[in-house]
Amino acid sequence: MSDHNEIRSTRPGGDNPSSLQVFTDSLLVNCYTDNLPKPADIITLVQHYKDVSFSKAMYYICDVCGYDYYSNYKATKEEVDPILSFLDSIEPKSESKDEVPLRKIDESILNMYIPLPHRIFWEEGISCETQKLFEVGYSLNDNCITIPVRDDLGSLVGVKGRTTLDHKKLKISKYWYPIPTPKSLILYGLDKTYDHIKTTQRVYVFEAEKSVQKAWSYGIRNSVSIGGHELSETQVLKLERLGVEIVLAFDNNVTSDEIKTEARKFVLRDNLYCLFALKNKGVMGEKDAPIDHGIDFFMKMVNEDKYKIRV
Repeated sequence: MSDHNEIRSTRPGGDNPSSLQVFTDSLLVNCYTDNLPKPADIITLVQHYKDVSFSKAMYYICDVCGYDYYSNYKATKEEVDPILSFLDSIEPKSESKDEVPLRKIDESILNMYIPLPHRIFWEEGISCETQKLFEVGYSLNDNCITIPVRDDLGSLVGVKGRTTLDHKKLKISKYWYPIPTPKSLILYGLDKTYDHIKTTQRVYVFEAEKSVQKAWSYGIRNSVSIGGHELSETQVLKLERLGVEIVLAFDNNVTSDEIKTEARKFVLRDNLYCLFALKNKGVMGEKDAPIDHGIDFFMKMVNEDKYKIRV
């Protein structure tokens, strides 16, 4: 049933033929017989009823409407399809001119690397089982440990490398991207940790991909990493759309003022916390992550040094 700028229907499992209201000009949504998060839009609607992540809801909408989720379309003034215009306004966009667009990469690229766990990661606390799960490998050509980067849908979108050479002596980067990816659009690990995040109703947000793997090895499987300590708008949106408690677990060299700066990027701050070493400050090195000292210390931080962020 439609009326000018709105479409009404029953909700899934409902019997009221007009309980669900979708406004065609804005794609905002009302449902009179269910507790949808408010404000709600078409993506919220799909997330709620299909019980999927933000990106999977976006992918579903694109698939239903015949759009390519990974294409770089741009709605024009001539476009009349409200779905296309809406997705153009909210779709993940690279926030740096130097970043490549989000694109799906052929899985065969991983055949260039030796798919085996590496001793360096094992010595740092990442189990062989975890390394296999996260597809850690080695590049003979680049002399680096390889970390495939997958987006929320599980699609391969890049590869990060960690050199095994003496980077200080050679004056080269310790980490770089043999296959570039727009890291500002990615919550690394979410394709594997999403269900655990929803079950625990909490997500730990680390800086490094390696921290997610280390946490997984210790049984902490509700985390993601953002590739640094500066959150992009897309990463903030994806975190907020999880609808869970968010705990920023940045490295020890990030100041309280920097944490507050990142917190101001969030619209929803009621469930926003951080791990900040005050009671346990003497244990951590300058660049240590809270997970770097093992599971017992990490849980000690969670119990003693978790603070609600007030900005």
